[in-house]
Amino acid sequence: MQKRHVEKTGTRVGTASERAEEGQKDVRQEIIDWLREAYAMERGLESALEKHKSNDDLRPEVRERAAAHLKETRRHAEEVKAALESLGTDTSSLKTGIGVMAQAAKGLGTAFARDERIKDLLDSYSMEHFEIACYMALEAAAKRAGLMQVVETCQRIIPDEQRMAEALIKALPSEVSDYLFESESAEA
Repeated sequence: MQKRHVEKTGTRVGTASERAEEGQKDVRQEIIDWLREAYAMERGLESALEKHKSNDDLRPEVRERAAAHLKETRRHAEEVKAALESLGTDTSSLKTGIGVMAQAAKGLGTAFARDERIKDLLDSYSMEHFEIACYMALEAAAKRAGLMQVVETCQRIIPDEQRMAEALIKALPSEVSDYLFESESAEA
């Protein structure tokens, strides 16, 4: 198994403390990259939540939860940005732009589907779990690196993502039923 963040030449360069310091810089840079990706992910997901919030075909409780999570998502982005600033850096415009465009492309991909709202809910559910996993990985890395502000940021964000995932999975059976049988109820 290849180790990351170590000299690949096999020759030792510098003292043990210099090598340890260099390894810490690599780990810190990796955490910064992950935070930048988390920021881009949060900004990208705003459009999906806006879509859910405005979709009159979804049940009111789903729209309300999407509206609440949109506020949480915007707060998450600001918290991640603050964590980056605490590390002496900022967000990446390139990564943020890619994240926003990727989410927009997903939205376009479902826009022409007959079952658009179901596909969008499935995508949102999977993205919530992806966010949970990302923040758990970030938390573990930051804890090991001693970056407690990053740890605390992740610990504040994870429960919001878990709540949203739980709301989506709870709503999914009713939303699927509504979608499949809405034409029957319209004819009655």
